[in-house]
Amino acid sequence: FHSPNLPELDGSDFSSKLSESLGLPVVLENDANAAAIGENWLGSSRGLSSSVCITLGTGVGGGIMIDGRILSGADGSAGEVGHICVQPDGPPCGCGGRGCLEQYSSASAIVRMSRELLAEYPDSSLANIESLSSAAVFSAGTAGDAMALEVFRRAGFYLGVVCASLINLLNPEAIVIGGGAAAGWDLFIGETMSQIKQRAFRRPAERVKIVRAVLGDDAGILGAARSAVNYLN
Repeated sequence: FHSPNLPELDGSDFSSKLSESLGLPVVLENDANAAAIGENWLGSSRGLSSSVCITLGTGVGGGIMIDGRILSGADGSAGEVGHICVQPDGPPCGCGGRGCLEQYSSASAIVRMSRELLAEYPDSSLANIESLSSAAVFSAGTAGDAMALEVFRRAGFYLGVVCASLINLLNPEAIVIGGGAAAGWDLFIGETMSQIKQRAFRRPAERVKIVRAVLGDDAGILGAARSAVNYLN
């Protein structure tokens, strides 16, 4: 097990220990891959052979389906969309890099960018909130707050840059966007689509479907169940 966001668990062997305790085979999968499998099985990318699922939560996760199977890579770390660099001199990331997508399009990034912009928007409705949250920024954006709208525009900009690269690299049939921060869809998707149009190859960009995930928190659960079934079969 390896996760830059959970360094204290680095090197843990969950599957073997659980298998020994339960007396059953155990399949270990990360949450973003499981969500991609779930959405491909019963959700927004159902029936498609190639798709990418991007989860916008505390961090940014990703899962890539190719020919109906999750792309794992040589070490099981393929699909880390959140750690694609979009700004080489950007904020430091938990992975050790700088300027990763996770630092611009996650829920925690939305809060950080809001704090950074407060001085430029002294009249923002968020200016006097002591405990700022992504939910508060979303509510302010929905109400038309200029600073909140700028934060979501930036989140959508960098998400669009990465989506365009994924389209050029993988030519997927769909990119599914989910996670808690995807609640701000209406506030960021316009900028995301604009960047895709500007940066991706025309034909793949016109073909790909950019859609919201529909399974919510069940996506990962269903994907994990599907992974277990696939393992047994």
